[in-house]
Amino acid sequence: MKAPVSQPQIISPDQVRGWFALLFTHATVTGRIDAVLTEQHKISFSSVEILCWLLDTEPQSVRALAGKLVSVSPTRASRLVQDLIDAGHLQRNADQGDGRVSLISFTESGRQFAETIKRTFEGAVKKYFVDPLDDDDIAAITRIWAKLEEQ
Repeated sequence: MKAPVSQPQIISPDQVRGWFALLFTHATVTGRIDAVLTEQHKISFSSVEILCWLLDTEPQSVRALAGKLVSVSPTRASRLVQDLIDAGHLQRNADQGDGRVSLISFTESGRQFAETIKRTFEGAVKKYFVDPLDDDDIAAITRIWAKLEEQ
């Protein structure tokens, strides 16, 4: 897919191409990973992102969890968490320190489900992101992200 043709006045044509290359890369890679997750587990990339973050640190409030997500807005994250609760993968409990806050954690079967999905997710990331790149490419992407994150 080509970037839209325009006559940029603030940034150069190479900078425009670089920007759209970043966007197209993100859309392509996440789309491929989403297709694998949907086909194998009937679950979206965004829901898997929630499960993976929760595997690292549970329990968490929906607000804290939503703040870490890159694939969805906080409102959408709240709906996805509720869908995962309704499916029996997650549960909601009151925070003992603050009764106004609900904490999200795994059900026993939900943890097993998340671990299985995480393996599929990592396999898809390896196939569609890691394998086509070499170590220098990965290091460059990481270095670029560190620069942009500082903004």
